Amino acid sequence: MNNADRPLDAATRPPQEMRAVERIAAILRSFSMAQPMLSLTEVARAANLDKNTTRRLLLALAAEGLVRRDESERSWGLDIGVMKLQPAVLGPRTLRETAAPYLQWLTERSGMTSFFWIADPDGAICIDRVRAGGEFRDVFWSTPGTVLPMNVASGPRVVLAHLDDTARAAWLARPQPRFTGATQTDPAELLRAAARIRAQGHELGVNDYYGGMAGMAVPVTDRSGGFIGAISVTSSAAEFAAEDRQQELLAVLREAAVAIGVRLGPNPGVPLHPAG
Repeated sequence: MNNADRPLDAATRPPQEMRAVERIAAILRSFSMAQPMLSLTEVARAANLDKNTTRRLLLALAAEGLVRRDESERSWGLDIGVMKLQPAVLGPRTLRETAAPYLQWLTERSGMTSFFWIADPDGAICIDRVRAGGEFRDVFWSTPGTVLPMNVASGPRVVLAHLDDTARAAWLARPQPRFTGATQTDPAELLRAAARIRAQGHELGVNDYYGGMAGMAVPVTDRSGGFIGAISVTSSAAEFAAEDRQQELLAVLREAAVAIGVRLGPNPGVPLHPAG
């Protein structure tokens, strides 16, 4: 019997090897900066697996140095073996290497932490960050590799504004999470905001993801005008209160964005991932 003759559920069922990969990926994705350590029960629930399967896979991943168990807390977390994989990630390497000195310059000029965001199927992903010196409240989106929904924070909102119409509509069809009272969740409001962001060429977000924090972002385009991603700076909301300070930050953001775009050249081959 070939696939065409089988019932639909059997024909579309992934091979056993694919199922194993999906389970391992689900386990690894269950950990986050917000929840770096999880109990066996919590990992099983997040990965949608039974506890016996979860335990067996966690032990196998631990043997490879990808996860570790905290015996005193009876919990699990990612281990240093995951970090060893990062240098081999191909996708944003050129962007990160090109943008790195300009993000450093941006942080030095602004006195704020700077970020580089690009589109991801799950939202906007931070591919690099240069943290400001001095006091800074570290929040969940402040490390490379973190993905944020595109209805919050200045960088992700700039990414949403520059998706193509089909991808933007697909994202806006999803439920939009709310983090604070200032979070926009209405699709019509977000669509209007996207048009405004494209028209003014930047976004200022205040208290919409994390209370007391604000950020400003601008798009990065290549020499042919193609959208690549967004760079942003973030600090306390009070730092953005004065209009002259906003204009100062906008000027250095745009200078950094132009410099990155010129270095990338025309058509650097960074895809805008569909949001659906």
